Amino acid sequence: MPKVVAVAGQIWRDDCYYFDSNTGECKRKYVLILAVDPQTGDAVTAVFTSKSNGLIENPACFLGPPRAGYYVGVQGSDLPLQSWVEFSSVETLDVFDLALHANAGRKRLITQTLPSPVFCAVLRCALQSEDYITQRQARWVGDTAAFLGCA
Repeated sequence: MPKVVAVAGQIWRDDCYYFDSNTGECKRKYVLILAVDPQTGDAVTAVFTSKSNGLIENPACFLGPPRAGYYVGVQGSDLPLQSWVEFSSVETLDVFDLALHANAGRKRLITQTLPSPVFCAVLRCALQSEDYITQRQARWVGDTAAFLGCA
C-alpha cells in the first residue's frame, strides 16, 4: 500500500464521512488537516460545514454556545458555499486509516487550500475551543501555528 502523508492545511474530501440512516447513503464532507503529529503521522482534523446551526459569521471565531467554529466564508472551487470549520468535529485521524481510505478511493486530497492568514486564524480559534480539543491535539495545533508563524 503506498504511503499517504497528511500535511497541515490540506483539505481532503471524504465521500463517506457519515451514513445517513434516513436515505441509506454515505454523505460527503470536506476535512481540514489542522495539525500532524511529527512522530506518528496521525492528524488532527475538523470538518467544514455549510449549515450554520448556531455558528455565526461575525466574529469569525465563535466559541458557542451552541457550537464552536470558525467562519471561513466562501472559498470557491470545492467550497462554493458559506462555510465554517466546525470544532465539535475535531478528531485525531490515524495515519493508517487515512491510507486505507485514500487507497480505497473514499478519501481524496483536493488541490484547494485555505489562504495562510485564514488557516492561521482557524488554528488560533481552535486552540481557544477547550471543550472540543484535547491537550495532545492542542499541542500539535500549537506547534503547527508556531511553525507557520501564525501571530
